[in-house]
Parts: sequence; C-alpha cells; structure tokens
Amino acid sequence: SQSLPFGGAKRSGFDRFAGPEGLRGLTYPHVYSEDWVPFMKNTLPPLLQLPASGKGFEFASALISMTYGVTVRQKLRGLKEILALVIFPPKKPSKKTV
Repeated sequence: SQSLPFGGAKRSGFDRFAGPEGLRGLTYPHVYSEDWVPFMKNTLPPLLQLPASGKGFEFASALISMTYGVTVRQKLRGLKEILALVIFPPKKPSKKTV
C-alpha cells in the first residue's frame, strides 16, 4: 500500500531513508488512562474540559503553584486561586444560533 513506509532488508528501507524521526512521523501518539478502582472515576476538572471556559490556564497554573510551590505562601496562594475558580466558576459560553 502507498500509505505504508517502504520496507527493505539490511541497508534499505524507511529507517535507513528517514531515520527514527521519519518513523515517528508515521505514528499517532495517544494517551489514555484506565480506572483501577471501580468507584473512583478519572475525569478532568470541569475548568479543563471542553468547551473551554477560558480559565483552564489559570486553573492549571494555580494547581502547579499549589503542588510545587517552594514556600507555604506559594502553596496557599495556589490553593486560594483554585478555590476562587471552583467556588465562582466562569460562565460557560452560550451557543449562538444564527
């Protein structure tokens, strides 16, 4: 098939022609997660789900600050920002019909 890389033996073939990056160009990376505990579901926080609310970056930054902050003050500031986003979530974009 023309969509497959051309093969070969020894010094011929796609790997010889384009190298490892050429082979990576034919792949489609995909990440998935599997729930190990039946009663705990692995979902994204609503602020990171689609349709985007526009606050996903702020939520992720606050989460990183809370988790990896060096000082207690940095961790508390991250927690405060997360609570502010969760308690007062942004309004979801309305669907406009034309």
